[in-house]
Amino acid sequence: MRRMLDAIRSRDDDRGVALTAVLGIGVIVMILAATMVGLSTSGATKSASDRDYANAMAAAYAGLADYQSRVNADNTYATKYGDTAQPFSSGNTFPNRTGDNAAFTTWVAVPDSTGASGSTFYRYAVDNSIYGQQGIVRVQVTGKAGNTTRTLVANVKPDGFSNYLYWTDYESGDPDITGEDCSNVYQNATFSNSPGGGKSACSRIQFQDGDTLNGPIRSNDVMLICGGTFKNTVQSAVGTTDYGCSPKRTPSYQYYSGYQPETVGSYTPPSTISAGRDRMYSDDAAITSTTPGTGCLYTGPTQITFLGNGKMTVRSPLTLATNLQKSSPYGSTPPKCGAIADLQGAGATLSTSLLANNLVYVQDEPASAGSGSTTNPNYYWSKYTTRNAPSACMKSPSVTDNGLGFPYTGQISGYSGTYSESNPRNAQGTPVPFSTAYGCSNGDLFVSGKVDASITLSAENYVYITGDLQYVTGRAASTVLGIVGQEAVMVWNPMYFSGASAYAFLADNRTVAGALLSNQGTFTVQNYAYGGDRGTLTVNGSIAQRYRGAVGKGSNGYLKAYGYDTSLASYTPPFFPQPVVTTYKVTSQIEVKPAYDAGGSPR
Repeated sequence: MRRMLDAIRSRDDDRGVALTAVLGIGVIVMILAATMVGLSTSGATKSASDRDYANAMAAAYAGLADYQSRVNADNTYATKYGDTAQPFSSGNTFPNRTGDNAAFTTWVAVPDSTGASGSTFYRYAVDNSIYGQQGIVRVQVTGKAGNTTRTLVANVKPDGFSNYLYWTDYESGDPDITGEDCSNVYQNATFSNSPGGGKSACSRIQFQDGDTLNGPIRSNDVMLICGGTFKNTVQSAVGTTDYGCSPKRTPSYQYYSGYQPETVGSYTPPSTISAGRDRMYSDDAAITSTTPGTGCLYTGPTQITFLGNGKMTVRSPLTLATNLQKSSPYGSTPPKCGAIADLQGAGATLSTSLLANNLVYVQDEPASAGSGSTTNPNYYWSKYTTRNAPSACMKSPSVTDNGLGFPYTGQISGYSGTYSESNPRNAQGTPVPFSTAYGCSNGDLFVSGKVDASITLSAENYVYITGDLQYVTGRAASTVLGIVGQEAVMVWNPMYFSGASAYAFLADNRTVAGALLSNQGTFTVQNYAYGGDRGTLTVNGSIAQRYRGAVGKGSNGYLKAYGYDTSLASYTPPFFPQPVVTTYKVTSQIEVKPAYDAGGSPR
């Protein structure tokens, strides 16, 4: 027994410690190895997840590019194609449904570098409900990679006239306004292009020292740049020149260091704005069933004054109906457009909120009453047979103006008594008959005031801006004004002529805000070549015109201070005319909660 105990005690030493240590280290190594395998697997999973996350957004951008290419190929695409079954498109109208575009209803593979179907996908839905009012198509695009989906919503907008501070088709004047015996042609840098037919090319109008343009400018014609400061892009389909400048100054291009004018494609203005009148049919369900419904139609000389308090006043002596009907010869007079008695009298006071995101259209008096279903309810002779045309626009023969007080009678600063406006004169010194300047049957609009609603005012003939035209303080970016005069948009500048002297009725300096367009004419100042220095014409918005209009000549008229309203880059005035063919651009985009899961079900 003693030997057994001694034997047991003889093993009470360190001989088992090494084995225990080895076993312990092995366990630790196994744990570390297992941990590293776990971390490696987790890292691989996370790496794949990160890759899917990035690829899903890349697929969404590919989908957006696909939609953009389709609307650029067919400028009517946004109004025709879509799927109302998708939640984002609910309430929209797509007469051609989805066409052959599967992306409206299911996942479409993004092509890989070889053109074959790749491993990421996209789908999209469209909201065109505000396209007419604001020129914006909202596109919801979802990209998919693996089981990951990501969604962005983008605003897609046509590159229209209101995207430029200044746009012209021709850089020469409108002979109907200037009085020149000439023809317009697209010129080259030496102005050697001639129209033929025995007439000379119309005179070019130059940019000169003192002109400041703070916004993008563009023309289909060659620009004669003899000076001036350009703070944004300068683009022309033909180029720019200083050929024949006198005096010649070095222009300042400030868009970025080393910037020079760019050569771009051309845009074509619409030949007519009559599509605006088509929005006045109260029995057209396509118009009445959608917001904002019909606009307001006025006939003959019409005066609109914005009051800046949610109201505007409208006078329109010849108007007999403010909406039309396709199914009958009779019109209607919705309250939002004013009572006829008020329109023909002292004026109707209207709520601008009822016409927000809508269109006002001023038409020429119809040439005849028509017959049957084509009878025009605004043919004035049919109701007021004693009207003394063309010297009066009311039924009373004693009224000798256009029914709105034009031509003007008033005071001239510094002189006693009252004076009557003389016939306006073109740059050649030729008087313009009042029957042309203020024709009593013309669809002329006379506008001024402070604007507090997004609205477009279109006139079949001239628009006269009779005073400052500005936005109210603190207006929203989406509150944008459109002014369209098919034959001209003019800054009203009446004069009294006595021999070789001209006297202005109005104070110096004018301010105009809004997107201004004359698709067949020009933006100009009445009597711009007379009356001495009139100060500065400040424009905050955009100017688009078929022919370039002058605002001064020599020491007469206005200097330009034109600044682009950046709101117009995102918002287009309601139902504002667009180029015949244009390109669509993404103006904003934002990521939102995924709209679909990987299986294609809406979330």
